[in-house]
Amino acid sequence: MPLVRPFRGLGYALDRYPDLTDLVCPPYDVITPAQQAELLARHERNAVRLELPPDPDPHAAAAATLAAWRGDGTIVLRGEPSVYHYVHGTSRRPDDLVVHGVLARVLLQPLGGEVRAHEHTMAGPKADRLAHLRATRTQVSPILAVYFDSSGVPGPMAGPEQWQARDGDAILHVLVATEPDDRLTEYLSRQRLFLADGHHRYETALTYQAEMRSDSRWTDAPPGALAADWIMAVLVNGEADELEILPTHRLILRANLEALRALVADPGPLWRAIPTTPAELVGQLDSFSGGDAPAFGLVLPDDEAHLLVGDAPAIADRMQSEPGGPAVRGLDLSELHATVLADRLGIDEAKVAAGGWLAYTRSEAEARAAVARGEAQAAILVRPTRLAQLAAVASAGDVMPQKSTYFYPKLLTGMVFNPLEE
Repeated sequence: MPLVRPFRGLGYALDRYPDLTDLVCPPYDVITPAQQAELLARHERNAVRLELPPDPDPHAAAAATLAAWRGDGTIVLRGEPSVYHYVHGTSRRPDDLVVHGVLARVLLQPLGGEVRAHEHTMAGPKADRLAHLRATRTQVSPILAVYFDSSGVPGPMAGPEQWQARDGDAILHVLVATEPDDRLTEYLSRQRLFLADGHHRYETALTYQAEMRSDSRWTDAPPGALAADWIMAVLVNGEADELEILPTHRLILRANLEALRALVADPGPLWRAIPTTPAELVGQLDSFSGGDAPAFGLVLPDDEAHLLVGDAPAIADRMQSEPGGPAVRGLDLSELHATVLADRLGIDEAKVAAGGWLAYTRSEAEARAAVARGEAQAAILVRPTRLAQLAAVASAGDVMPQKSTYFYPKLLTGMVFNPLEE
C-alpha cells in the first residue's frame, strides 16, 4: 500500500483568515516563556493555545480550545482529502520560496527500516506530547522528513486554496492545498525517509498507535486503516532543496575549573589551543568550515577565548573505542563529547542525559553573554552538522549526540492540523 497519502486537513477558515502571520507559532520545543507570552498577546486565536497553552493542565486546555474553535468556525475540516505543498524561504532569501516540501500523511512504521532517525530522544518530551495527543486526538504540528532523489521532484504547485504566513524572523511560508495526485504519492512512497525534525513526535505517534490498536475493536484492522496509523509530515528532497542547519552551541554549567584551565594550558596530543578573543572566535571558526580537522571555539570567563583545533588522525584513532560506525564517530560533536567533555572535563553521556551539566543555545552571542554574566562556566561554539552527515549516520543505523541538528526555519504550527478522529 502507499506509504504517503492525502488527508482531510483541519485549518483556519480561509475566508476569515487569509493571512496567518498572527495565528501561527513555532513547534512546542522551541517556544520560550517570553515567546509564548508574545504569541498569546499577538492574537486571541494564535495556535500556541493548541500547541503550548499556559494553563495548569495544558493538554486539557488545548483540547477544549480545539473543540471551541471547531464549534465557532475558526478552524474547519476540508471536505475532500488533499495533498499540500509547503514552501518557504530561508534566512538568506526570506521572500523566495526556495524550499519545496510536500505535506501529507505518512504511514507509521518502526524506525530503522524505510524511516530512519538520527538523534536520541528523551522521555520527558515524549510523555508530554503523548498526553497532548491523547487529549486533543490531533497532530497539531508536522514533522520534517528528508529524502534524497535526483531522478525527479514533485510536480507544479497549484490549487484553489492557499494560506501564507511570516514567521518571527519574517521568513515567508506558503501552504497550498491540491487535489490528490497518485503519481506524486507513489513517487514519495518509494523514498527512504530520514527524520530531520520531530523525533519525539514520531516516537509519540508510534506509542499512540499502539494504544489505539490495543483496543480489541482495532487490533486486527489492516495497516493504515486507523487514523492513528499515520503521521503528518512535510517531505523535502535533500538533493533539490536548500535546507539550512544551524549549530547548537554548548554551555558548560558544571565542570572542574582546573580541568577547564588545563584544557587550554595543556591540551594534550589531540588538540591545540590558539588564543583569540570572543569577538573574533566565530570568524576564525568559520575559516575551518569544510576541513577534515575538528574545530571548536572555547569561551572562558574574563573575556578569554581559544580556538581548539584537533589532530584528525589522532582523534580518529581515539574514537575507535567509541560505539557506532565511522559516520557517527567522525562527527565534530561526537569527537567533542568523547575527547573533550568526557575525557577532559568528566561530563560523560550519563551526566549529559541526566541534565544539569550542559545547556544549549543557537546564538553564539548569547553563549558568550552567558559566560560573561556568570551563568555558565564556559561555552563551546560548534560548527553546523551537514545534511550529508545526517543521512550517513541514519543510514548506518546510528544516532547523533543530542542537539546535533537545528533545521531552520522551523515548520509552523497552524498552517494545517491532522485530526485523528475517523
